[in-house]
Amino acid sequence: MRVLATLFWIGSLALSLGAHAAEYRFYSAAGAKVPLSELSQLFNQTQAGSKIVNYFDTAGAAEKQFLEDPQSACLLTTQVRINKAIQTGVLKGHDAIPLADTLAGLASSNAVKPQIGNTQELRNTLLNAKSIAFSDPARGATVGKHFEEMIQKLGIDKEVMQKATLASDGVETMKLVLAKKVELGVTQVSEVIQADRSTLVGPFPPEFELATRYSLWCKNPSSPEIASYIALLKSRYGSQVFSHNGLRPVQ
Repeated sequence: MRVLATLFWIGSLALSLGAHAAEYRFYSAAGAKVPLSELSQLFNQTQAGSKIVNYFDTAGAAEKQFLEDPQSACLLTTQVRINKAIQTGVLKGHDAIPLADTLAGLASSNAVKPQIGNTQELRNTLLNAKSIAFSDPARGATVGKHFEEMIQKLGIDKEVMQKATLASDGVETMKLVLAKKVELGVTQVSEVIQADRSTLVGPFPPEFELATRYSLWCKNPSSPEIASYIALLKSRYGSQVFSHNGLRPVQ
């Protein structure tokens, strides 16, 4: 089914796009790295010299890099960040395009996964872990900020920080988990699944749930190439790619 959908998009996009060469720079939160990489690769296969070029980082860092690059085309980051940038006039002229939601959670390098179904289980798991990695809140990491606030509410921030490693982003967090350099990794569930599904412990319990909506903002969303790429992201096939990689598509 996905193969047929892929062939359909390759054919339809090839017919709809012009032959002039251009590069479109997308700055994106790392939580959407795998689905965006897959979809942009498909899109680029239909181009005659035009292509999507992706840059991934934390939500905050991706936004900063987008704003600093005069050649940037689109920004994919959290809806909250885009809303704020629109309200303050940093982003002007266009609305955000909601794409997908992801939940924050835990990954474990151990074969037997801990329980985090409620507050007490989560607290015990964090206290019992020998080492923990999470994205540096100072770099604008959405999950990192949430985790920092969460351990403060649980009253275990000192204990956790003594054994914590601050990673540059969720991708780096998962590299530490996969290399067994840390016992627990805190990041988006999508980043866990994209790195290794077998390491997934699960999302945080309801009282500490963090659902992050990723949205897209483009400087010129009506240009033929950008409009076609957005259509691919919002298509049924695009939704399947997002879902397969741990994100919940926005319908």
